[in-house]
Amino acid sequence: MKKLPSPSRRGTALIIALFCAAIILGIGYGAYRSVQTNYRSIHQTAAWKESLLTAEGGVEMAMNEIRKSLYDPDNAWSGWVKSADEINGSGSTAAGATAESMNYTLVSSVIFREGEGGLESWANVKVDAPRSLIDRRGEKSYRIRSLGISTVPGGAVVAGEKEDLRLRKFDLLTDRRTGRSLTKPQATRLIEAVAKPVGAFPLAVLGVNTVDMTDQNIVVDSYDSRDNTKSTNGGYDPAKRQQNGDVGTNGQVINAGGAHIYGDVYTNNGSVLNAQNVTGTIQNDFYKEILPVIRPNTTADIGTPILINNAATLQAKAGTPSNYQFSTISLSGQNVLTIQGSTDGSDTYCQIVVTGDISMSGQAQIKLGKGVYVRLFVIGDADVSGNGFLNPNSPLALQVYGCDRPKLANGTPASIGHLKISGNGGFCGSVYAPNFDIELKGGGNTDNIFGAFVGNTVRMTGVQSVHYDEALADGGLITDYKIVSWYEDER
Repeated sequence: MKKLPSPSRRGTALIIALFCAAIILGIGYGAYRSVQTNYRSIHQTAAWKESLLTAEGGVEMAMNEIRKSLYDPDNAWSGWVKSADEINGSGSTAAGATAESMNYTLVSSVIFREGEGGLESWANVKVDAPRSLIDRRGEKSYRIRSLGISTVPGGAVVAGEKEDLRLRKFDLLTDRRTGRSLTKPQATRLIEAVAKPVGAFPLAVLGVNTVDMTDQNIVVDSYDSRDNTKSTNGGYDPAKRQQNGDVGTNGQVINAGGAHIYGDVYTNNGSVLNAQNVTGTIQNDFYKEILPVIRPNTTADIGTPILINNAATLQAKAGTPSNYQFSTISLSGQNVLTIQGSTDGSDTYCQIVVTGDISMSGQAQIKLGKGVYVRLFVIGDADVSGNGFLNPNSPLALQVYGCDRPKLANGTPASIGHLKISGNGGFCGSVYAPNFDIELKGGGNTDNIFGAFVGNTVRMTGVQSVHYDEALADGGLITDYKIVSWYEDER
């Protein structure tokens, strides 16, 4: 007969079994805690990075709308909430107006990330144009504040190394920026950026289709009127020559004509002919977005004559520009059109629209006073010879724009305008006329040109020197915006 185990032996086996189970449970719990901690750490890290990518995406959305305000203003900021300043005009006293800036706000749609973790993220983007970012010419920069938000999987517990956690800030129960209670933990990253306007004159010479330099005496270089190490009293000094006299085309051919180009030369998958005197690089991957020139929708000042065909004087004003509109400007003999400003030479401004042609011959001249800034818009053709323009200021003070011409069904201009600058006095100014063929014709030793030119084609014959003022890159009509400041606010 088999003997049964004693009660004491059965108790010992039970204790051993429970002990083993406890060990196994402890190992399992430790493994579970480790896996859970790693899971949280991995997905919290992913959420932290995702919130930054979302914030960067918000900046890109804002930049798209800012750029759209240039070429498609009717559809810009669609879907964004506008402030009372923007709706009623800057400085409005309407309810909700700040009298300080124009504001646009957008909360983007939630972006679901399919897959492990179930992350979702969105951007809260605010764009404004504070008065502190408006320059003396009235051009405004935009401030972009993009908050990227990403939900954090798991409970309201952080995981990871202490050193990492000091660098990351998660909102577990309360939004630290607004104080509101949260239903889900979240990671947030805030980017503040400043978008600055880009002027119409990024290069010394830009031809939409071609650039043709047909005289080996041509010299293209640069200086900077804002920097005394690169100019003398704001003027060009050959001893301080800079090598940013760049020449480019959206087309495929530039005939450098043996010109001495102190700068780079760009084509769009094309070639540069007779480039033996180019000091910079030659690149064939260039393209520049060309924005149209819309005729200003302004009303001429009281007393403005219908046309200018004799000696006359116009008055520039401080602050808001004076506005003039003429059917034509036709000067010959010794007739002078004077645009005078303040007697102390302080900055004054004038805008002129010519609905027809501009022609100058003999010793005729258009003369700017000290401190006078002029924007001249021409819809017809322009033939400037005689003594041309006399501009005692920087090239930025005289801006000539060729307005857009009627279009065919395929979007191309029905006709190309012609803008010719020749004569005895050289030229100090800038020309932006993408639907015009520009011809610069010189020949005398004093035919120095200070400024920049953008045209459908640009043809230079007999011109002795073209000196590009690098200050033009930050002036003129706005053709783009670029980010000049990028900062992540970690508060």
